[in-house]
Amino acid sequence: MHRARTLALAAMLVVAYGLVGCGVVLPQLESPTPLPSATFEVAALSSPTPQPTPSPVESPAPVPVPPRPQDFGQYPAAIVAYLNDSQGNVDGLRETLRSWQALQHVTHLLRADVDDDGIGELLLVIVDQSPDQGINLVGDLLVVDIDEGDYRLAYSGGARSPLLDPALLEVDDLNRDGHTELAFSSTSCGAHTCFTTVHIVSSGTETYTNLTGEGIEMSYVDPTFSDWDGDGVPELIMHGGTIGSVGAGPQRERTEVYKWDGVAYVLSETRHDYSNYLYFKVLDANQALLDGDYESAAALYREAIDSDYLVTWMEESEREKLSAFSRYRLSLTHLILGNEDQAHSVRDELLVEQPDNIYAQVVTTLWQAYEGGASLQYACKQVGLFAAEHPETADVLSDYGYGNPTFTPEEVCPIDLF
Repeated sequence: MHRARTLALAAMLVVAYGLVGCGVVLPQLESPTPLPSATFEVAALSSPTPQPTPSPVESPAPVPVPPRPQDFGQYPAAIVAYLNDSQGNVDGLRETLRSWQALQHVTHLLRADVDDDGIGELLLVIVDQSPDQGINLVGDLLVVDIDEGDYRLAYSGGARSPLLDPALLEVDDLNRDGHTELAFSSTSCGAHTCFTTVHIVSSGTETYTNLTGEGIEMSYVDPTFSDWDGDGVPELIMHGGTIGSVGAGPQRERTEVYKWDGVAYVLSETRHDYSNYLYFKVLDANQALLDGDYESAAALYREAIDSDYLVTWMEESEREKLSAFSRYRLSLTHLILGNEDQAHSVRDELLVEQPDNIYAQVVTTLWQAYEGGASLQYACKQVGLFAAEHPETADVLSDYGYGNPTFTPEEVCPIDLF
C-alpha cells in the first residue's frame, strides 16, 4: 500500500511540474504486481479561425487652434475656415473662440435649424474683447450653414456695421407665418444711458430679410415677445425709455408694442407708466386730444387744473403756466364737443384766475373769432397767427429737457383737428 501511494505521488509530480523530458531521473519503483496501464484521453483544443489583421483607422490630424485675427472683421472667415479644415469640429471651434475670448456664454455657440431645411446650422454670438474697444463690445451674430460637408457663412448680423454687445433673443416662428425668425439685439452705452436696438430677421424663406428696418430702439429696455392683443401672434414688447441724465428732464417709462402687419413690425400702441408729474398729465391730455378722444382729453385737462397731488418738476411756477394752458385747451375741447356753455365757463375761469398769463390772450383770440361767427377751424387759425407773433406761448411746454417732446407755436392750436 505504501509503495502504491509513492508511485501515485511520483506520477502527480510528473504531471504537475512537467519533469518528464527535463533531465530529471525519477526513482525506479518495483511493483511485485504489475499495475494496469491507465489510458488518458486528452480533449483536442480546436485552433481559433485565423482573423485578418485590422487596418489602423486613420483619424484626421487635429487642427491646431488658429491665432486670433488682428481685425474683428476677419473673425467670420477664420471661423468658417477652421470648420472646413477640421471637418466640422465644433468642440475645437469652441476652444478656439474661448482662446480668442470671443464667447461670453456657453449658449453663444449652438446648433439650430434657422432656415427650416431640416439641418441644424451653427448659430454664434461673438465679441471682440480687445482693450481698445472701451465699454462697448464690438460683436456679431453669425449663421454658418453646411452644404454637403462644406461650411459657409450664411448670415452676419453686423455685415453692414458691427453690432455692439450683441445678444440673441429668440429663434422661433415669431410672426406665425410658418418660417423661423431670428431676433437679436445690439446695445451701446454712453456716459449716462444705454440704448438697445432690436432686429428681427426672417431666416426660413431661403433669404435673410430684415423685418424691422434699421431696427427698433429704446433706452434701458428689456425686449420681450408676448401675445399682447390675444390674436395668437406674439408682438414685440419694448418697456423702458428713460434717460439717465438731468438734462433729459422729468422721466417716466413707457411700453411700446410692435405688431406684425404681414410685411414688417410696426408700432401699434404706446402706453406710459403712471407718473405724478403735472407735466405728464398735460402731455397725456394733449395726446388724447390729437387722437380724437375728446372726452378723455377734457377729463385729463380738468385733472391737471384741479389736482393738488400732481407735482412740478423744477419749480412751483410751472403749475401756473400749465394750469393756464390746460384751461385754454379745455375750453377748446368743449367747443369741439359742442359743449359751448362749459367752454364759455372755462374761458371765464381762465380770465378771472389768471388774467396776466399769455394764455388769457390766447383764449380771448379764440373766442373773439368764434363769437364773430367764424368756424372753429378759422378761430383756431387765428390762434396760430397770434402764437406765431408771440413765441413765448410755446415756452409753457418747451423747456422740459431733451428727453421730452418739443413744442412750437404751431402746436398751440392744432389745426389738423378740423
